[in-house]
Amino acid sequence: MLKAVGLFGGRNKKSPPLFKDYYGEWITTLKTTLLPSLHQSLSDTSPSSLPRLSLHVDALHRHFQSYYDSLDAAAQNDVAQILFPDWRNPLEKPFLWLADLHPYLFTNLLRSFLDQDSDDDDDDSLVVQFGDRPWHVATAWRSPSNSLAQKVEQVECGLRLMVPALAARARDAQAAFVERVAKNWGPFDGGKKETAKAVMAEAMEAEMEEMVSVVLDANRLRRSVLAEIIGATSVYQAALFLEGLAQFLVGFRNPELLAQFDQCKTPLTKQCRLARKGTTLFEWLDPIMRMGMQKSMTTGNGTVTSRDVAAVPYLSSFLGYEE
Repeated sequence: MLKAVGLFGGRNKKSPPLFKDYYGEWITTLKTTLLPSLHQSLSDTSPSSLPRLSLHVDALHRHFQSYYDSLDAAAQNDVAQILFPDWRNPLEKPFLWLADLHPYLFTNLLRSFLDQDSDDDDDDSLVVQFGDRPWHVATAWRSPSNSLAQKVEQVECGLRLMVPALAARARDAQAAFVERVAKNWGPFDGGKKETAKAVMAEAMEAEMEEMVSVVLDANRLRRSVLAEIIGATSVYQAALFLEGLAQFLVGFRNPELLAQFDQCKTPLTKQCRLARKGTTLFEWLDPIMRMGMQKSMTTGNGTVTSRDVAAVPYLSSFLGYEE
């Protein structure tokens, strides 16, 4: 029985370690081991650099996949601790959707690399952006293949169908819970607390079971998007993409950025004075927002285009279902 149900009389069991403890260890490994190793490989100019970089890309990808496996296990044990994570800091929470990063963030990050080609009109901009990295790394995202662009569009079409569908399932589960409790609460409002608790437990169990299913499907969607991106890109492109994603996650734990977030509570005029002293939180978030996070708000309205319909056969395999 889920922990949330246990509050209303469900059976108890010994709890495994909280997911926040696992996440702390996971992000530490990402920051102190995997990301530095990837940095080093991307700057390596030796003949054996490509095989070594490929190994680091695989290791980082497996790190993300293992994270979602653990998130699945945590959801099945107690979905409430990941749907309402009080252990997430204020920088992380705006980017969460059904327990973790919105999948649009992955495609928006990828789009930022694809759009790089139109922004980099001369070689000097690449030198400034990538510093002393090898030329084949600096130019990895120049002139991306047509097949990659098509794959990105296909994934985005899939998200335009799946994101609203999953959001609707979560919304319907909550609505059914409220309706069921409200319908049955009246007869037990005269002091029959045990009976009322039983009604609450039954309704909550039904909702939690559906929410677990929704979170598992959302994680499957996130895993699939990452796998599709890594599979469609070259080793150098995948390395730069995973590096950007890892830096984004690690940045959430940056004490200076967290302190700047706290300054958001101060009057706007004082924020402006503080902003003159250095890079602000909003300057750090701006590249991500310009990637199109606002797009995730506008494309999540359930509007389906002809391109989306054409992607339906792809969606079956995307979530592991057969037609």
